[in-house]
Formats: sequence, C-alpha cells, structure tokens
Amino acid sequence: MNSEIVSPDEVKTRIKTYWNERSETFDQDVGHGADETESALWKKYLSSIIGTHPQKILDVGTGTGMIALNMAEIGHTVTGIDLGEKMLAIAKKKAETRNLDVCFTSGDAENPQFPDNSFDCVICRHLLWTLPHPDKAIREWARITRPGGVVIAIDGHAQPINYFPQPDENQPVTSDREKLWHQMYCQEVVNSLPYRENLTIDAIKQLFTSQNLIDVRSEYILEISEYQKKLMEGSTSNDHAEVQIIYGRVKE
Repeated sequence: MNSEIVSPDEVKTRIKTYWNERSETFDQDVGHGADETESALWKKYLSSIIGTHPQKILDVGTGTGMIALNMAEIGHTVTGIDLGEKMLAIAKKKAETRNLDVCFTSGDAENPQFPDNSFDCVICRHLLWTLPHPDKAIREWARITRPGGVVIAIDGHAQPINYFPQPDENQPVTSDREKLWHQMYCQEVVNSLPYRENLTIDAIKQLFTSQNLIDVRSEYILEISEYQKKLMEGSTSNDHAEVQIIYGRVKE
C-alpha cells in the first residue's frame, strides 16, 4: 500500500465512506450533535456574527445538520450540503421531526454548484482538516457569498494537533470504528490532506486572507467549550472542546 497513489476522487470516496458508516452514531459524540442547551449557545454566538435578521445560509459539510437546523430554527433560510448520503438522510429526518424547512442536498465542499452571490453566509464546522484542497473550498465559498457577506469556519486549535496519530503497536486496533478509520484514512489519503496536523487558528486566518476575505477575525467560544468539556468528563479526548470560530467578509 505504501506505493499506492490515491486519486483525488478516491480520497473523497474513502472519506465519504467513513462518515457514512459513522452516520448512525455521529450525533452521540460530543462536538457533533448538540442538546437543547448547547444549541441555544450556538444560536447566540453565531447570531452575534451573522446578525439576527433572516439571511440565506449555506452549511457546508452539514453532516447530520446540527448547525443548519439551529440556524433554520431562528428564522434563516438554510441549505445544507454534504457528500454523505446517509448523513443527509438523518439530517432530513431531523428537519421533518422539528418541522423545519431546510434544503439538504448532496454537494462537494470544494465544488459547490451554486451561482455567484447566492448566499449571505457560508458556514463550515469541523471540515477544513479533512479537505484535500481547502484553499479552493474557501475561494468557492467566497464566490457564492454576496459582497459584504460572511464566511465562517468553526474549526482549528490554538496549537497544532495531529488528527492522525499512529496507533500504538502495543495496543492493537480492535473496534470496528477504529478499523474503518485506518482503512479509509489510510496513509495515502492522510498525505493528501494539507491540514492533517497543523490546523491552527493562525493557519485558517491566513487561508481566509489568501482568498481575499477581509476583516478576518477569530473568537474562542469559552461558554460552548466549557459546556462540551463537562459533557466529556472521563473521556480520553477533548479535541472538540476547543471551540474556535474564524470568520471573514467578502469585499464589497
């Protein structure tokens, strides 16, 4: 496998396969789903950036729709795209249960099929680390956002984190979830992901600026971070409990 070359399409296929298989349990992980308390916090902090008047929002890499559904619940017109059809199926069921009109549809974060200036705001969450071409993605999100609109990434860390540590040889991988992770995120796939281990706040801000977004800022959302940490007490990982929001505006 070390000499295998994985095409860009195969990279996305493998990543999609992993997250499709994770779809049924995705919301059970802290930092993926959100209960009523956390949802209220997301609404508060995103509204402080987006504004409270109704807007057209695209949630890129929507997964099971946590961000999209919460934004729709406070009056925005929301579209959510994802490559994972099983993720989207769950998002659609949740929208139906909550009686929300959200357009969930298949779409590639790096190649969103929308005309220029289609949205007031584009949001992604926990996505940049798993994109082969994050620079292209940001450029496209800026293209489909109206002048003066905002692009938001809920992502990144104050210090570099390796998303793909090598498994401990003394502790063999036994769970189906771990096995699938290492199969789909094989070394060839990992090598194609620029932010596999250096998705810092500064790196994301630089990425935004390089794609001509202006007024680029970052906010550490302590209240959500602390809430997630409480939910994760006893867990060996708290990566998602560092909630950073980076955002920038499209030139007018």
